[in-house]
Amino acid sequence: MRRARPWIATAVFAALTPSAHAITAGFDDFVPQPAVDAVERLVDADGGSSTYRGIVWDVRFRVVGDEYRIEAGAPTYGVARSGHHFVTNELSAVGGVPSDDGLTITTTQVLTEAWFGQNEYYGFGGGADQITIHAVGGNAVLASVIADLPDANPGLPEPLAKVDTSAFLALTGITGYRIDRRQQNEFASSWVADDFVFAAPVPEPGEWAMLGVGGVLLGCVMRRTRRA
Repeated sequence: MRRARPWIATAVFAALTPSAHAITAGFDDFVPQPAVDAVERLVDADGGSSTYRGIVWDVRFRVVGDEYRIEAGAPTYGVARSGHHFVTNELSAVGGVPSDDGLTITTTQVLTEAWFGQNEYYGFGGGADQITIHAVGGNAVLASVIADLPDANPGLPEPLAKVDTSAFLALTGITGYRIDRRQQNEFASSWVADDFVFAAPVPEPGEWAMLGVGGVLLGCVMRRTRRA
């Protein structure tokens, strides 16, 4: 009598079950890695591709090193939550016109959290004091999360605070996200962010039905294996 082959059941289950593996965009795994005292467009840091970690990022995202300063004697640009790099909406002028609002992220993955802080790069005031993350489906806003960004250390870079967007897990039909901000004045309008965490979307009803059928098939495979 041949022994059961558990790998068969494992393979079938893996093929039928949505991945629960989280993706973290931490901006520290580009090759080559940007300098820690420099800033550049994410698309340039990623070798000309705007698809980083399987997710399409607005070309206006900038990757910043944690030793970068806007000018000599100024504070560092921000604080990374992990590693030595983070992103910002600042320095995102298009054709010489500032364009710091409405940065987009295109993906069907669910954003469950991200870390944001005010940008204090000139040292005389905070940056944007509030951001709003919209989950969008096509042209429609499905849900929004608003987060205040504290200015606990005036004149110094702010440690990043967690923005909990796990409420987006209840949504279906997500095609991406839009990040808006509330500026305090023309010199205090930017944010820095790090460690965007994405998870696989929850299956829709039709997909659950397919999983049910898959479960039946899995049971048949296991019974046939035991008989063998």
